[in-house]
Amino acid sequence: MAVYTKLAKAELIDHLKQYQIGELVDFKGIVAGIDNSNFIVRTSQAKFILTIFESRINDQDLPFFIELTNHLAKHQICCPKPIANRSGEFLTKLKAKSSTIVTFLEGKMLETLDCGLYNSINQNHCFEIGKITAQMHLAVADFKMTRKNDLGVTNFSSFFAKFSHFVDEFKPNLKNKINSLIKDIGQKWQNLNLPSGVIHSDLFPDNVFFDYDQNNLPKVSGVIDFYFAANDLFIYDFACITNAWCFDGENKFVGENFENLIRGYQSVRLFQEQEIKTLQISLIAASLRFLLTRLHDYFFTPKDSLVRVKDPQEYIDKLDFFLSYNFKDDKI
Repeated sequence: MAVYTKLAKAELIDHLKQYQIGELVDFKGIVAGIDNSNFIVRTSQAKFILTIFESRINDQDLPFFIELTNHLAKHQICCPKPIANRSGEFLTKLKAKSSTIVTFLEGKMLETLDCGLYNSINQNHCFEIGKITAQMHLAVADFKMTRKNDLGVTNFSSFFAKFSHFVDEFKPNLKNKINSLIKDIGQKWQNLNLPSGVIHSDLFPDNVFFDYDQNNLPKVSGVIDFYFAANDLFIYDFACITNAWCFDGENKFVGENFENLIRGYQSVRLFQEQEIKTLQISLIAASLRFLLTRLHDYFFTPKDSLVRVKDPQEYIDKLDFFLSYNFKDDKI
């Protein structure tokens, strides 16, 4: 699991001298992550999160991710706000690796089942996720930095080529099916002139914290892990979120969650007519995107790794569902 880089207390005390956030009280590693080493750091002033960036994330992309969360926080989006060091910089070297310190967000994540799916998502969660997604889409309107989406539709073919010769080992005839879909989606995606900007691109339930009121109704208290954020269509982001939030613990589509996700989104930002017409192909594209990344990890994650490899079959099933889904515009 995460914490790949170990820290001694003396090392952290010395590191915090570069900041104005108080004296170290205690710290502990967070084992829930995959890509980076993360620690909860409590000082005499407050609690913070320290992230040490590991090799999977390109150092050249870090200023984009850090400036994005800083921008969103200034627009009242409940995401981690980066803390500047005494030199006014958000990135600081620690044990020869780039690191950052951000604000600590209160709240709880939804709990997963053993299979990695969720039974605890309900329509209220989905309404709130729709709202925060639309708020982020509006907030990035004046964000000047850009980043290409390596997992966008235009990159499916080159990404799949890395392991396409393996996939029929997972399921017979899967290679031809994926190649056919990549071609079809690519043709339909050409020349789309739809609202776009920086999208989260990975807003799964384990990247969201909730608080609950006295009636046990959820409110989003934190959105984290922006390390897949990139420029793309807003409707593609919405489709990725639908794939993540609108299926139950048996991987069955929950129409009520989908309808409330739409309602929450449109309570903040209305879809354009052309976005609505593009939603079904976007849902298919999003299912394929996550199928491709799961297949990649299935074949390339070392067998002795402590990282739990997620089952690609989940997204084969979701893909088949959206391919046969009788989508009607009047649902929006």
